[in-house]
Amino acid sequence: MEIKILSSGAWEGIPAPFCNCKVCKFARENSSSKENRTRTSIQVTNDNKSFLIEISPDIRLQSTKFNLLPINNFLISHWYFDRLYGLLELDAVAKFIKKPTIYCSQKTGEWINKNLAHIQRKLVILKPFHKFKLNEVMITPLSLYHMFKEDKDLSVDYLENTFGFLLENENKKVAYLPDYFKIPEESVNLIKKSDALMADGTYLFEEYFPNKPEQIGEKSDKNRLHGKQIFDVINLINSKKAIFHNISHLTEKTHKELQKMLPRNMMLSTME
Repeated sequence: MEIKILSSGAWEGIPAPFCNCKVCKFARENSSSKENRTRTSIQVTNDNKSFLIEISPDIRLQSTKFNLLPINNFLISHWYFDRLYGLLELDAVAKFIKKPTIYCSQKTGEWINKNLAHIQRKLVILKPFHKFKLNEVMITPLSLYHMFKEDKDLSVDYLENTFGFLLENENKKVAYLPDYFKIPEESVNLIKKSDALMADGTYLFEEYFPNKPEQIGEKSDKNRLHGKQIFDVINLINSKKAIFHNISHLTEKTHKELQKMLPRNMMLSTME
């Protein structure tokens, strides 16, 4: 099993539209730098067959940059724009490729059927902790608390908005966690001491956010972990290494600056 992070930007990407912060300005002036981040998408390859975790709205750019062969299977964590809207790009070329198969939660499937009904697709609705195989990779959907108002009072068996994924192949375990504000004990226990953990880094080092209105507003987001909370969860899971995706421009610190601040077994992902 080979895993390649095709992109690692948060919902706004870097450079963010019309933003002139230090990071976005540098990224705009240096298009091949590590500061440039399209929205998160991850390629998983086994037996010369691939699937993607998330369909980034930047799928056209990513497929060109990495010269991807046609991919028809996609794991979608939830229905937010940055996780799903590459489906619109795929629909534009649907007559040249097979209809995409979307593996997702019940709530994500309902959202797709309501808002993207015109798009060609096949939906496979997943249940929390019900394993299945794709390209000989064993996949376990992991329940997560993400959408605060909708999820906060639900028991783990009824969490069907947002899923993480545990990938297992040849005695290797890799976990993927998208946005979340809490991880149920059942999910934590499955991914403890995994070989690698890919985790949301949107609000890493929040204590370094500049005192600007846009950054201050993000600090009240109840749908994600913030600052030290992120490291508490990473340390609890205790994987061999942790790789952060969903990197934002909010700290206004460069890739190099942020990487120096991380412990040795943690790293920022790049598009390389």
